[in-house]
Amino acid sequence: MADMKTISIYPLQDSGTLLTGYLHPYFEEMPHRKTRPCVVICPGGAYKYCSDREADPIAEAYFAKGFQVFVLYYSTTGKEMERTATGFTPLCELSASVVHIREHAEEYGVDPAKIAVCGFSAGGHLAASLGVHWNSEKLRALCPAEGRQNRPDAMILSYPVISAQKEVHPEWHDSFSALLGPERTEEEEAYFSLENQVDEDTVPAFCWHTMDDDCVCVTNTMRFVKSLYEHGVPAECHLFEYGHHGLSMCTQEVGDDYPHVAHWFELSCEWLCTRFDWKV
Repeated sequence: MADMKTISIYPLQDSGTLLTGYLHPYFEEMPHRKTRPCVVICPGGAYKYCSDREADPIAEAYFAKGFQVFVLYYSTTGKEMERTATGFTPLCELSASVVHIREHAEEYGVDPAKIAVCGFSAGGHLAASLGVHWNSEKLRALCPAEGRQNRPDAMILSYPVISAQKEVHPEWHDSFSALLGPERTEEEEAYFSLENQVDEDTVPAFCWHTMDDDCVCVTNTMRFVKSLYEHGVPAECHLFEYGHHGLSMCTQEVGDDYPHVAHWFELSCEWLCTRFDWKV
């Protein structure tokens, strides 16, 4: 894409985690665009891999709207369930990525007060986990961050996994077994059942889901939005009647042409622009 600068970042010194940036250069003739809002994308993949369909296509779309964009290729267990990442590892990587972007905001042309995380399916669980747990003692002990340095300013959750409870997410073995392993404890399941972890400090959210999602039940989103409402956290939610799981941009490019559901993207941009006082 024209005028796009790409960079590769490794936000944790002891990890091979890759954070890829898609950045607009600064032109002196456009002083009003010296800094821009930022979207950090977490692709889905059941914590077994990071989906290509939910990486570049999403990044290029937000980039075209004027955002600075990063894609986090967080640690996963592997499709064959090799134990390369469990528990808090992906969450620490996302937390460290937000801190890194804030610390280098001037270099990357990012407004440090306008950083959103955007996740799909299991990546939605990862994004929401930071939105809920950014200031938890457990996370701070594993991945230190000062004040609100690791707190996103908004989150966009696309057909997200939210709950580790089987009645909410029957396919829990695809994501939580990969994340927590076979020896998971009740405490771990409770911590990562995000619908029960929302408080007044949770990050404002834009959520969308399809009613007939046969992999990640729409109940995940509905319960999470209910908790946001009950705690006074700003939120917007769009439930579409039709569409299977993993629709990404809902276009022919990604192999799923759902023109109506594709409105989620423009709606998310309008929501972000309103929250961030940004005009595209």
